[in-house]
Amino acid sequence: MDEHRLHSVKWYRDMNEIFRYNPSQKPPIRLFNVSGIMVQSGECAAEWCAVRVMPPPVATRAAYTCEISTEGPKFLIARQTKYMTVSAMGDRAPVISGAPPLVRPGDQLMLNCSSDYSLPPSNINWYIDGELQKPEPWEQAVVSSPREGGLRASWRVLRVTAPARGSGALRVTCEAELPLEPPLLRDSSVLITVHSHTHPDKYVANRGQSSVLSLHLLKLSLIWTFMEIYRYMSL
Repeated sequence: MDEHRLHSVKWYRDMNEIFRYNPSQKPPIRLFNVSGIMVQSGECAAEWCAVRVMPPPVATRAAYTCEISTEGPKFLIARQTKYMTVSAMGDRAPVISGAPPLVRPGDQLMLNCSSDYSLPPSNINWYIDGELQKPEPWEQAVVSSPREGGLRASWRVLRVTAPARGSGALRVTCEAELPLEPPLLRDSSVLITVHSHTHPDKYVANRGQSSVLSLHLLKLSLIWTFMEIYRYMSL
């Protein structure tokens, strides 16, 4: 379109015109405020036009289209559309709670992961030793009610069973994923040590058995001592 005379440059948000540049008009630039957005300014040079907008403080995805048209007799038109998503990421990484540092084989744990307030709310994924954990129906993420600006927090539980045999460690990771293109990720991890040792009840049982054995030995010793004294006095 370089050899054709420019008629106008227009910007649209979805189907609504928000900016128009027509060099043959006075003033050449016009701005249009539409519902949910404030058009702050616009400017054009020989080879470009730009518009500055203030999107709404809620999670939105809108199409922005630039349209260029030429004067007659051909009245050529060229358009290009891009999508913009308004989002806000939380200030902190997700927080894991309910994870003790040391467990016994076969112990069952109920962990919780809470994400910071964000817009849109984060999706939460659990990993054990790098393997993604498929959620049970009752383990789906829960989203809080919105705060000022539409920000929401989310959380999700995970039931973990320590290996029934042996010792070792489990690395449990919670990932908060902001569903954008590309997605924004933050994660936190905890290390849970699985230690195989004798149950305290066994110590109690062993100690009880030792006490009974000691009592029997004491009785035998007293009987032997009494018999020796009796034999000595009979001499």
